[in-house]
Amino acid sequence: MEREETASAIVERVDPDLVICRYKHGVKVNAAAVEENLEARLRFPGKEPYAVIGIFPGDVDFDMSLLEHDHYTGIALNQITRVLAIVAEDELFDPIARLYFAYHPTGFNSRVFHNEEDARTWVNARIQCVRETGGFGDRR
Repeated sequence: MEREETASAIVERVDPDLVICRYKHGVKVNAAAVEENLEARLRFPGKEPYAVIGIFPGDVDFDMSLLEHDHYTGIALNQITRVLAIVAEDELFDPIARLYFAYHPTGFNSRVFHNEEDARTWVNARIQCVRETGGFGDRR
């Protein structure tokens, strides 16, 4: 299992098909923090795509300038990301996350959830579909 700790998060490959990026409590999440965590994922060995769950605790401080940056423009990130689930534990972050994806649609399935359990259920269903059929199931 690979694990990277950054100033704002723990980024961990929990199995070959799943990486979890768990932001630390009370951190400021700005474009630099997100980029640092995306770069941590790129340091994991292998080129096979995997699912990602990003977990944002309710007490993180969001910099609204995040909406101005499309973090998934790089080819490398798009090639290794199968699906992305964002867990917005604070209801205030939910519309911000949805607005981000409206401004910056991804080339892969992405969804916003209020809790980790629902996100894992959705991601695991996509992983299982890939294992069984090589496809992603529904594109929502």
